[in-house]
Amino acid sequence: MTLFLQLGFQGVALGMVYALIALGFVIMTKGSNTFNFAHGEFVAVGAYVVVALMPHLPYWMAFIGSVVVTVTLALVAERLLLRRLVSASPTALILATLALAVIVHALVLVVWGVGTKGSAGPVGSGTVEIGDVVLTYSGIATIGTSILVLLALLVFFRWTSYGLALRATASHQEAAAAQGIDVGRMFALSWGIAAALAVVASIFLASFPRIVSPTIGLVALAAIPAVVIGGLDSFVGAVVGGLVVGLIQVLGAGYLTDYGGGRLHEVLPYVLMLVVLVLRPYGLFGSRGIERV
Repeated sequence: MTLFLQLGFQGVALGMVYALIALGFVIMTKGSNTFNFAHGEFVAVGAYVVVALMPHLPYWMAFIGSVVVTVTLALVAERLLLRRLVSASPTALILATLALAVIVHALVLVVWGVGTKGSAGPVGSGTVEIGDVVLTYSGIATIGTSILVLLALLVFFRWTSYGLALRATASHQEAAAAQGIDVGRMFALSWGIAAALAVVASIFLASFPRIVSPTIGLVALAAIPAVVIGGLDSFVGAVVGGLVVGLIQVLGAGYLTDYGGGRLHEVLPYVLMLVVLVLRPYGLFGSRGIERV
C-alpha cells in the first residue's frame, strides 16, 4: 500500500502537468478551431528560456520573462500562420502546425544546442514524510500551483468579459462576430493563454527530473492522449485525462518494470486512448458532435 500511495502522489503531480498542457490544446482548439501540434515545442521554449534567464534573474522574474517570450512567439505564429489559413481545410491547418513544430524545434536546437541543461525547480528539493510516504516539495508545488491555475481559469472563463467572449467564439464564431466580438482577437487570446499554460507546465515538467533537453517537447505531447481521453472540447476532460495519463504512466513504471523492457508504461496511455476512441470517439467528457482530426 505504501508503494501504491507513493506512486499515486507522483502520478497525480505528473498528471497535473499533463492537465495544464492538455488545457492549452483544448483552449486553442475551442478558441481558434485549430489543433496545434507545435504546442509541445512551446513547452520546450518555455523551459529553455527559464534556464537561460535563471543565472541573471531571480526565479520568478525568469518565469515571467519566459511567459513573455513564449506568448510572444505564440502570438506571432498565430498572426503569421493561423490568420492566413483561417479559411483553409482542417488538413492544411494540421500540416501547418506540424511544420511550425519542426521549425520551432530546430530553433531550439540552434539556440541551445542538443545537450541537456540543468534546471532548478521553483521550490527546493526537500521532502515531507507522511507515515511511510515521502512527498517532495516539487510534487506538492506542482499540485498546488496547478489547482490555483485551474481556479484562475475558471474565474476567467465564467466571470470576465474576455473569458465570456472567448467562450462565445468557441461556441459559434459567426454568431460571436455578429454580436460585435473581435473573433481574430479571440484567436490570439486563445493561443496566448495556451502558451502561458505551456510555460507553467514546463517549469514543473523540467522537475521530473531537474533537467531540460530538446526532447521535452516530445514528452509534452504525451498530453495528447489526455486530450483525446477527456474530450477535445472539454476543460474538465483535459484535467481528468491528464490525471489518468499521469497515474497510468507512473503506476505502470512502478509495477510493470519487468515487462516490455521497462518501457511499457510509455505505451499504456496510447493503448487507453485507442480504447476510448473505439468505444467513445468524442472522449469521456467531449461533445458528441465534435469532429476528430
